[in-house]
Amino acid sequence: MLNFFFSPENTNTACGMFTVPHIVSLILCLILVGLCVFFSKNLTDCGIKKIIRILSVVFTVMEIIKIVYKICYGYTEFLDYYLPISFCSLFIPSLWLCGYGKGLAYRIGYAFIRYGCSVGGLAFLIVPATSLMMHPIYHYLSIHSMLFHSAMLYLGVIFLIRREKSFTKKDFLTYSALILTTCFIAITLNLLTGSNLMLLAFPVNIPVEIVNTAAKSIPALYTACAIIVYTLIPFGVSVVSEKIANKIKKASS
Repeated sequence: MLNFFFSPENTNTACGMFTVPHIVSLILCLILVGLCVFFSKNLTDCGIKKIIRILSVVFTVMEIIKIVYKICYGYTEFLDYYLPISFCSLFIPSLWLCGYGKGLAYRIGYAFIRYGCSVGGLAFLIVPATSLMMHPIYHYLSIHSMLFHSAMLYLGVIFLIRREKSFTKKDFLTYSALILTTCFIAITLNLLTGSNLMLLAFPVNIPVEIVNTAAKSIPALYTACAIIVYTLIPFGVSVVSEKIANKIKKASS
């Protein structure tokens, strides 16, 4: 059974991108997210915080299992093979900060979940460029990835629906400071170790040829563009979505 869920990379036919298993799992994840949003949209702040705290423990444990798997099979040549420093991996510390933190700590976690999670989660579910490209859909890492990014999307949507307050410049500064600090750490470690943390050194399985070409031709430009995308796109999409939701609410009231 362990070999079934934890087989080495590329030993079984990988799920792949835009294949039947991927599309089916994508639809199931979106249905699951929709149901979770429907049944929890009216929860109190205390109820949402309990969910965040539960998810912080669940995904921390799942991430540890993932790291142990990587180490046991020797996937440790580069830091990005096992060290959770990526855009979406910021979801885990954000859960802890938002669930247990106060003051600035809470604002950092809140900013990432509200402005980064819905776009980041949905983007991965549609373009699962990592685990599903190396493992079948039933592999632990594939299941972990789909559930992890579904949870990101779920909480991002919940925070959008609740609209505790309109976005502020402080939100953007908090969010961008988190992203830029993480990118600085990732770039430093990448230069020292030859790794690809935050996917800032080169893209991985991105189905857009111009991105791959640019990364090979002008690596520094690719890195700069990746940082800009991480900083501006999720935040911008979330703000626009919030404004649209507000207009719809006003029109229907």
